[in-house]
Amino acid sequence: MPDGPGKTIWGAEQLDWLKRTILASDAEFRVLISPTPIVGPDRDKGKNDNHANEAFAHEGNQFRMWTKQQNLKNFFTCCGDRHWQYMSIDPGSGLREFSCGPASDLHAGGNPEQPDWQPFLRVKGGFLTVAVRRPDGMPVIAFRHHDVHGKVVHEYTARAR
Repeated sequence: MPDGPGKTIWGAEQLDWLKRTILASDAEFRVLISPTPIVGPDRDKGKNDNHANEAFAHEGNQFRMWTKQQNLKNFFTCCGDRHWQYMSIDPGSGLREFSCGPASDLHAGGNPEQPDWQPFLRVKGGFLTVAVRRPDGMPVIAFRHHDVHGKVVHEYTARAR
């Protein structure tokens, strides 16, 4: 099916629910856990299954731009289903995405591109942790990429705005 307004991963009802609940949340940080990437990028060859690919670009672009229009400063996405770890910042919306990567180095692979809007890319195994703390009374969220032994290899932190 060609990409366009009628092609969807989420479906209209689920997307409406997702947007409504994101806006209704009074959480200091909102984190969407997705099985597949929303920001990406992804490999080009034969990939047609997520919002970071051309196959679902319309829905992905609309959702990312919706996050910008809603001024969602404390909204982040995390995804799995990648064979590498990364942090990406969508250039159009500013949406930040973190990929946990594979659980083992054995399953790391692929040849993802690294555009200038991807400050971290690591084709290795490990995991991602997310923690919210209040060191001085102000909430801070920390996204940490770890290697397979638990060593932190990348960290991004943000204060609530």
